[in-house]
Amino acid sequence: MGILDGKTAVISGSTRGIGEGIAREMLAEGAVAWITGRNRERLDAVTSAFRKEFGRDHVQSFQGDLSRTATIRDLVGAALEDSGRLDAVVANIGSGKSKMGWDVDDEAFRASFDQNFFPAVALARESLRVMMEQKSGCITFIASIAGIEAIPAPVPYSAAKAALIRYVKSTAAMVAPSGIRMNAVSPGNIYVEGGTWGVRMMEDPAGTKRYIDDHVPMKRFGKPGEIGRLVCFLSSDQASFITGANIVIDGGQAKGA
Repeated sequence: MGILDGKTAVISGSTRGIGEGIAREMLAEGAVAWITGRNRERLDAVTSAFRKEFGRDHVQSFQGDLSRTATIRDLVGAALEDSGRLDAVVANIGSGKSKMGWDVDDEAFRASFDQNFFPAVALARESLRVMMEQKSGCITFIASIAGIEAIPAPVPYSAAKAALIRYVKSTAAMVAPSGIRMNAVSPGNIYVEGGTWGVRMMEDPAGTKRYIDDHVPMKRFGKPGEIGRLVCFLSSDQASFITGANIVIDGGQAKGA
């Protein structure tokens, strides 16, 4: 038996990278998982692979742009109609791409918040409307160590992730009396082929390795599955007394964590 047996989980942005790693681990722990993404071809490929590995009954899929509140409502409604409940939600949409430096215009800040803050808040709000009625549920937000410490990341991205962590802390206290838990997970440098670090390794392997060796005490990248296993724990009854937390998983990089 897995620690998520019998639970229905929704993972936004789960067709690649960290989101796909989270979905895989949640399925391995027995959850019925909703795989979501905008690209139909990629969504179908990931869904098909997961169904072969974990069984058709455990894998649902939803195609749509989850930066739109109306689409988020459709997703939550579909999960509720299928399972009759919503046990675990993972807010994973985001992008670290933005302008570097201090001279950043308003539009870059708005764009980063539109990607990294507002969709997560909307997903939480729509999910909470279900969870408040059923008096249970867990929402986990994928933040970043850029939200807690100055690292070489774009300031708009760092600001959006910092706002997300503050949102989780404040909202968790409001919903805890109703049996709902909300936590953030702040990853460090996670390697994904085709992702930011994958591209950097291809373009400058020596410089990238030097950066990791100099800044990460464990001297390696993290893996999507390692984030996924932490999210599984937080989504399970084993973490029943954890809420309002921001858990750093970065190989020891963040000095103030």
